Amino acid sequence: MVPWHPNAAFCTLCMSLPLTSTSQFSAMTSSEATSRHPIGPHHSARRATGEALDEHFELDPDFVDEVVGALRAGEKDLVLGMVGELHYADMADLLERLTTADRHLLVDVIRDDFNADVLPELAAEVRDEVIDVLGFEDIAFALRELDSDDAVYVAGKLDPDERANVLARMPADNRAFIEQGLAYGEHSAGRLMQRELVAVPNYWTVGETIDFLRSGRRTPEKFYVVFVVDPRHRPQGVVELHRILKSKRPELMSDLIDPEIDVIPAGMDREEVAFLFRQRNLTAAPVIDKSGRLIGQITIDDVVDVIDEA
Repeated sequence: MVPWHPNAAFCTLCMSLPLTSTSQFSAMTSSEATSRHPIGPHHSARRATGEALDEHFELDPDFVDEVVGALRAGEKDLVLGMVGELHYADMADLLERLTTADRHLLVDVIRDDFNADVLPELAAEVRDEVIDVLGFEDIAFALRELDSDDAVYVAGKLDPDERANVLARMPADNRAFIEQGLAYGEHSAGRLMQRELVAVPNYWTVGETIDFLRSGRRTPEKFYVVFVVDPRHRPQGVVELHRILKSKRPELMSDLIDPEIDVIPAGMDREEVAFLFRQRNLTAAPVIDKSGRLIGQITIDDVVDVIDEA
C-alpha cells in the first residue's frame, strides 16, 4: 500500500506507479508530441463545422459528397480544410458513412492530426478498419492521448495479438494502467471507471484545496467533484466544485462532504451502476477496490454511454 503523504493531494494515477500528469492518460511535452506527430499547418480554407451539419446537427449529405469528391481527386489540403475542425463524434460519423476505399483515403489524410477520441465513437467494424490503416505505432500513440477509461475500452476491442503489439509499443506506465483495467470484467465498473480524479486529505481546508486546484499540479483536464479521503485512501465523501467555491477558505473539506456517499465496488455490473446514477441523480461516484481504497471514478458521461448501449 502506498503510504499516506501528509502534505500532498492525491490522484489515483499517482498511487501505484511513478508520477505522471493526469491531464491526459499520459503526459507528453509539446516538443515530444510535435516530433512524434507534427501538427499540420493552419488551412485558411478550413470549413466551419457548422457548415458541415444540417438543421438536425447531423452531417449534411452534400458535405459528405464534397469530402468524397476531394478525396478521390487527391486534394489533401482541401480535405484537411473541410474536416479539420469537425468534432470527434462528427468525424466518427463521417468515417462510418464512407465506403471502405474512401475511408482508407481519409484516414491516410488525417493521420498526422488524428484525434484519438474518434476511436471510441466508431462502430466496431469501422474501428477495426481504421486501426488496420493506422497501424500499431499510431494506435499506441492514440491510446496515450485518451482518458484511461477510453484507452481501456479501445484496447479491449482489439484482438489479443493486436493488443499485444500495441501495448508493446507503449510506455510501461500506460501499459500497466490498461492491463489493470482489462483485468476487470468486461461489463464491470472497473472497466467503466476512469483513473483521472482529484482526491484530497480529509484535514485539508477549502483554501488549501483551491490553491492546489489552481496550481494545476497532478489534476485532470476536466473534473466536476473533489473526493475527500482518509489516511488509507478510502473515500469519505464527495464535494462538488460549486460548494468549494462558495465556502470560506478556513472551512475543512471534511465538513462539506455528504455523509451518505454512494460507493461503487469495482466488480459491480455496469447496468447496476447506471441504475444507481439514475436513482440518486449522481454526477460522479468513487470506485473502490476490495480493501475499500479509492481507485477511480465513474462520471455521468460514462453512464450515458451505458444507457445509450442498452
